[in-house]
Amino acid sequence: MRFKFPFILLLLCFCACHHPNTSSEFEDFVSRQTQSKGFVYIENQHFMLDGDEWFPLMLNYKVDIRKINDSLYILPASYYQNDDLNTDFQQISAMGFNTIRICLDIIDEDEDSLQLYRATERMLDAAEASGLKVMLLIKRPLEEYWLSYTEGLLKRFQDNTTLWAYDFFNEPLYFDPVEGRGKNEAYHIVKHWRQMMDDFAPHQLFTIGFAEPIEVFEWDPSILPVDFVEIHTYNPMRVAAEMRWYSYICTQKPWMVGETGLPVDNDSVPYWEQIQFLQTTYLLARQYGTAGYGWWEYRDCPQGVNFEAQFTGLFDANGQAKPAAALISQLTSLSFPKDDHQVPTNYYNMLGYKNIRLTGKVVDAKSGHPLPHALVRGWTETWIGMNTYSDSLGNFTLYSNDYILHFEVSAPGKNTIKFDKSKDIYGISDVHNHKMTNKDLEYQSIDYHWLLNDDTDIFSFDKKEFEQSLLVIDIGEIRI
Repeated sequence: MRFKFPFILLLLCFCACHHPNTSSEFEDFVSRQTQSKGFVYIENQHFMLDGDEWFPLMLNYKVDIRKINDSLYILPASYYQNDDLNTDFQQISAMGFNTIRICLDIIDEDEDSLQLYRATERMLDAAEASGLKVMLLIKRPLEEYWLSYTEGLLKRFQDNTTLWAYDFFNEPLYFDPVEGRGKNEAYHIVKHWRQMMDDFAPHQLFTIGFAEPIEVFEWDPSILPVDFVEIHTYNPMRVAAEMRWYSYICTQKPWMVGETGLPVDNDSVPYWEQIQFLQTTYLLARQYGTAGYGWWEYRDCPQGVNFEAQFTGLFDANGQAKPAAALISQLTSLSFPKDDHQVPTNYYNMLGYKNIRLTGKVVDAKSGHPLPHALVRGWTETWIGMNTYSDSLGNFTLYSNDYILHFEVSAPGKNTIKFDKSKDIYGISDVHNHKMTNKDLEYQSIDYHWLLNDDTDIFSFDKKEFEQSLLVIDIGEIRI
């Protein structure tokens, strides 16, 4: 690598983005950034490859493990209806993608590790032949067996330039086996993974697949020593706001969209909406400063547990390309506006709740200073949940259609607290005079079209739908 800025600036950048900061960590950081030809590295919050900025345009790809003639093979997922990785990889490359995220977290302890390493090598060879880089989603190394397996994997492929990044844990918010894990514990787990990467795969990058912003309550991306932050966001009501929030908190390391997508079957949801979702989310992500963009997934899954799982592919279940697939090759040539730090229309009121608005301020418990970009989560008595964020002065507004009684609050790098409030804060007699409509409204079931200005633009939200409220309650200062 050729450093393009003075050494002292490199030192300052490192001090700002690593926690905690030690001379040993600094040496490791420099080592990771001093890359050989063909390895992806990080510079100025961008991915770099052979001295040039590299933007990963990524497609998520599902696989199965199958035994053929007593040998294990990594092959396309059975519902892809194709047993040839080469054919799929060549098609993906021809579409305009330059990297794939292989979901190899489906392995189990009954399979022979050495055979799995050999199968992984054959899969990487197929990707290389198609001109694709690979991000490898692995089984989370939380138990001793998987720690040992991961160590062997890192050692085996430390010189492989096709494998540019590891994803150690897919969506801890949903799949962490330990409920209520503290931030400090999560930090030390990831610090151990960081050390494994430094020791056994120093030229490759590693990340975690973060889901909703409420990951900050436990697996806080602002303090975890990953190389970059990879986020997953889907619903049109949430995607712009969630990308915006991650862009605010990821100021010292790159962030990228690892998964997004809109399910379409050209019946209940027309194909044109997937085209618009793809183009708009890509441009918003670029405007907000993303270092990469990934789509879920390659092909529809007829056996999926819900509509989203069944129809998010760029190809249908019969292998026919959906119209959005033709847009991939054009994405990187699209121009996007300069980031003016405007927030999306529904940033503070994601679903257009109208009955109740809670206001308050989040401050640091020790200094009393306001905390920007804190995440305030509320639940009703029936555990309908909603989020909002504090602004640059620490002030927040949390909208709801029913009484919020349970709260959880955190901010990047700060403690997480939980507390409850009584219905008394609402002035029960007054609230009962209001009509409590849509009390059970949740994003999973909402049809976002009723909030739009324009039926032909799925992101054209009517601003007035997000600013009304019948009752305003100030819950005061929250110290964390």
